[in-house]
Amino acid sequence: MNKEKRRRTFRAVAAGFLSAAMLVTGGCGSQHVGPPGTQGGGTIAVITKQELSFWDDVKLGAQDACDEFGYDMTYTVADGDNDYVTQIAAINDAINKKAKAIVIAPNSATDLNEALEKAIDSGIQVVIINSSVEGQINSKIVSKIASSDTDGGTVAAKNALNAYKSKKGDLAGIGKIGIVGHTAGTAEERISGFISRMTKGIANAKGIEVPEDNAYAAMAAAAMGGAAQGGPAAAAAQGGAAAAAAQGGADAAAQGGAPVTTAPVVTEPVETTTTVPYEMLSDLEKAQLMVAEHEEQVKADQERELANIKKNFVQTERCAKVDEAREATKKLLGTDGNGFSVLYATNTNTTLGVCEAVEELGLGGKIVIVGFNSDEEELGYIRRGVLDGVIIQNPYVMGYVGVRYAKQAVTGASVGKQLDTGVTFVNANNMNDDYIMLMLYPDKY
Repeated sequence: MNKEKRRRTFRAVAAGFLSAAMLVTGGCGSQHVGPPGTQGGGTIAVITKQELSFWDDVKLGAQDACDEFGYDMTYTVADGDNDYVTQIAAINDAINKKAKAIVIAPNSATDLNEALEKAIDSGIQVVIINSSVEGQINSKIVSKIASSDTDGGTVAAKNALNAYKSKKGDLAGIGKIGIVGHTAGTAEERISGFISRMTKGIANAKGIEVPEDNAYAAMAAAAMGGAAQGGPAAAAAQGGAAAAAAQGGADAAAQGGAPVTTAPVVTEPVETTTTVPYEMLSDLEKAQLMVAEHEEQVKADQERELANIKKNFVQTERCAKVDEAREATKKLLGTDGNGFSVLYATNTNTTLGVCEAVEELGLGGKIVIVGFNSDEEELGYIRRGVLDGVIIQNPYVMGYVGVRYAKQAVTGASVGKQLDTGVTFVNANNMNDDYIMLMLYPDKY
């Protein structure tokens, strides 16, 4: 695919993301506006994490955008995803060269803050891609462009469950689940999203209802009126009162009277050390007490089952390099798999390390493996049946939109404070689809 055709194609993809971002941020006061009246042109510094094909695609998108908008690009890649020293040097170099903007994938949430603050104070617009920074510096950042790491973990878990089900059938019989995480901060949310969705999937297969972990759903449930406070006896008493009120309404209806609406009665709790003897409760109150006690027992049983499911998740120490991930995985699996059914890796290096270990041990195809990113070696493992699939994050769009947002900020245009570039699951079934091929090979397809 020639450069101009690639630009047109990805501009269409990026336009979809940008339109969605406008719907989310429009009118909410969350847009950054660069200095008014500033002319375009000059240098944009692009700083990424390590030498991998993922960052090659980011660089490609950034270069296409710089060419399109008339900027020179300087490019710096660090030696690994915890190498922030190289990135600080690149930020200082951008300051010295009076760059108009910096587009950076930070290798630390806090260690770059001082250098970034200095750059911003010197008039440089800063756009964050792929990962995050923490602290007050966020109020000065133009925008963050990244996929949701929690969503990535959730999608990975959903597809790991599907892969296991297609191979083994019964999710209720799933064994241990190994997690090999990388050292960057993005690993935490990728892991939490994965564990949450895997736990729910396994629990549902065992007939266990998992409480909704969405805060808004929890608030809605509370508003609907959960179990009465004060324990089973109080629940029974309140249930009896409700039944009495309902009976009163029914009596009124039976007598032909108009429906009566009454305001809820609020009473102050009465402190007492006296417990109503069971035999003094009405039949209705006794039944409600039995139901409440049964529900409490079911809830306790479910919590124990969930705790047992979560014991099956085993995490290795964080790994920065492929060989570290390989050795950590071999230690986890022993010689025969050690009862592991699923392995989850959170970036390119950990995915490659996990696959190397599994292939060396002759366990390829016997353990479900889900990883991150689209290095050519990873795609080879998918083709050989060792790796069941990967989460990809559209790195070309991150680079392209990162520069586009930087250009808009430099020239005084408004910019959305955050853009989610989405995640896509790639496996042997869809990796040859046109859209997937476009994301996997933006420089060739």
